[in-house]
Amino acid sequence: MYSYGSNASDIFSTIMLSSFAIFYIVFFIVLLAIVIALTVFIVICNWKIFVKAGEPGWKALIPFYSYYVATDFSLTKPTSLVAFIVFTAALVITPCSAIPWVGILVGSLSWLAIVLANGVLNFGMAKAFGQDIALCVLAIFFAPIIRAILAFSKKIEYTGDKLTIFK
Repeated sequence: MYSYGSNASDIFSTIMLSSFAIFYIVFFIVLLAIVIALTVFIVICNWKIFVKAGEPGWKALIPFYSYYVATDFSLTKPTSLVAFIVFTAALVITPCSAIPWVGILVGSLSWLAIVLANGVLNFGMAKAFGQDIALCVLAIFFAPIIRAILAFSKKIEYTGDKLTIFK
């Protein structure tokens, strides 16, 4: 007759399984803490950028409205409307990427549109704060770092030099 739980390999596998579970729980909590800290930091940076640009800081907290306001103070009017419409349409279309076969094309194109719209916004934002072309290009690829520099640097002021792509 076999007695469950008395085998040494069963005890070892139970200990290993519980240690892996503990490891993954701790890993998830640490990762969650890092994500929350980065999110809070980005919100603070955006708040300070909005204030420097002459907008109320609370506008940085409202998801689509903050993107619209950011495009409004960093891009000229036709360019800001195109960037906002492309960004919003891509976010609306993104859930359609769950449809098999269609999702590959739709998902790829929608994320490409989001990346391009954010690149134009970040380039224009660095330009609107009077930065040279090198920092504007860096703003496309390293947006959180450049936004932190724009937000916390005492020497950087909002100049209102908006980016124009469409006239």
